[in-house]
Amino acid sequence: MEGYWQVVKSVGAITVVLQDTPENILDRIVFFDEDSRPMKKTLTITEKRLYLREIRKDITYFKRSYRRAAVIADIAGLGPEDAALKLWDSLSASHVELGVASRCRQ
Repeated sequence: MEGYWQVVKSVGAITVVLQDTPENILDRIVFFDEDSRPMKKTLTITEKRLYLREIRKDITYFKRSYRRAAVIADIAGLGPEDAALKLWDSLSASHVELGVASRCRQ
């Protein structure tokens, strides 16, 4: 991950972490067919357990990197619009320079 952080630092990007529960993340996963078309897939209990295990592993693995983020927003249980508002509020509260985005919000 260090290579990625070097790039982020060199371009002066704003880093943001969106936190949620593994179950909510799994609920938002969209599966695609071989032609990149979204498809409906109903997971079995075993598949859900396996996906949740992998999501938890990823959260644990990246936890140290997540702490380096400029902004952390917990969007657990929020829909897309509420999550966007929560992110906006988190960015505003952190006094991050929002540039053009701040003019769009007004």
